[in-house]
Amino acid sequence: MLDIPALGPTGPYRTRNRTTVPDASGSPALALASVPGLVVSHWIEQLRAHPPLPVTQTAAVLGKAAAVFESEEIAGDGLDAHERRVAALTGTPLPVVRACDALITDTLRDVGRAPSSARPTGCAPVGTTPFEAPSAGAAWCRTGDVFAVHAAGNSPGVHAMWLEALALGYRIVVRPSHRDPLTSFRLVTALRTAGVPPTQLVVAPCDHATADLIVERSDRALVYGGQDVVDKYRNRADVRLQGPGRSKLVVAADADRDTGLDIARTGALDHAGTACTATTGVLVERDPSGFAAELAAALGEVAAAHPLDDAAVLPCMPRSAAQQLTSAVLGRAGDAIVHLAPRAVPLGGEGSLTAVTPAVVELASARDPLLSYEMPFPCVWVAPFERAATDVLDGSLVLSLLTGDRELVAAATGLTGVSNVYVGRPTSWTHPDVPHDGFLGAFLMRAKGLAHGGPLTGRVGARGSSAIEE
Repeated sequence: MLDIPALGPTGPYRTRNRTTVPDASGSPALALASVPGLVVSHWIEQLRAHPPLPVTQTAAVLGKAAAVFESEEIAGDGLDAHERRVAALTGTPLPVVRACDALITDTLRDVGRAPSSARPTGCAPVGTTPFEAPSAGAAWCRTGDVFAVHAAGNSPGVHAMWLEALALGYRIVVRPSHRDPLTSFRLVTALRTAGVPPTQLVVAPCDHATADLIVERSDRALVYGGQDVVDKYRNRADVRLQGPGRSKLVVAADADRDTGLDIARTGALDHAGTACTATTGVLVERDPSGFAAELAAALGEVAAAHPLDDAAVLPCMPRSAAQQLTSAVLGRAGDAIVHLAPRAVPLGGEGSLTAVTPAVVELASARDPLLSYEMPFPCVWVAPFERAATDVLDGSLVLSLLTGDRELVAAATGLTGVSNVYVGRPTSWTHPDVPHDGFLGAFLMRAKGLAHGGPLTGRVGARGSSAIEE
């Protein structure tokens, strides 16, 4: 088995306790270090004691890291071998892994060069001092020093999310998912090779108790997880949650039917159906039953394939896990109409590697909780849509609307529990200028008032606060 160490402030750290990580067939694949809490606490103290990478060096270093990630061997693997290993380990289709790694390197090249879109127009850039600012104004400053990342294993692309924090001067603690520790290991090694000091970022595989400790000892945290994790941290202002997306598509009566089917199919298959932006619910205003049947026919054509196959689009996992997922959907469906039943399809060879095929289930009402029941494979719940009940769309990471009705779009955009609203695009659509779930920089930074000049006197303002006048 491949031995994956932790990456501490002084280099690779191999622990006596290791976690055996199985591949997508259930066979042992990796021996992963497990860092104890006392060691992680010491690492965080070391990160906090060291200054951040100078802003003037960030773009060059991160750009070099992208080249290292793409071109150099790390842990004995070039990029192609690494991507094949990740696909075999996680069951994520190889084309998805490749796309995610491209996202990581694109982000490395962009995030250090371009100012963050989250920076208010009234704020000077990061690192500005009072003497560099206008006589009175503001600078964009960190709200802390150490940023913790509890990474998910459903997609390597999650590691593109935290790179902005590094560019903004945070020191980073990455707690990788046991499902995929390889992507974080390659990325952090590439960053260190490019010139980021080890005292700026560490990789700390650990158990759940130590993971909680990392959140407590850090200033800000990005945490991925299911509804149980959301419930645990929902009241924490210092934790940014990435939970279930429950992304939805609305196909209004004025929409082109074929376009709606294409957008629904594309969104359902996003990242093999495992991404939070994958379409979970589809609400159809005209003939939802017919739409569900047509979508089932389209998704039913998707073939199961080995994750290393260039044509693979479905997730793979051990047979027992696949059977549990299909049983869960069919069990919850109850009296709903199952237009396309999910199947656990064995792929042969060593182990019990199994693909899970798509599911399409028609619900009688958009208020059925199953409309937001997210599964880690392409599973779509179709329900009727009524324009007077736009509240059923709330609580969606991405809401896609296929309509020309501006009033409907305005009403949907006004829903406070919706993060992204797209018109005529799949829920899986992305763009560098469009935030995934709000801008990360808005969570990490704040405006800090700055002023300098000649003799100043204070006065009491109308609200009883101290004001400045020259």
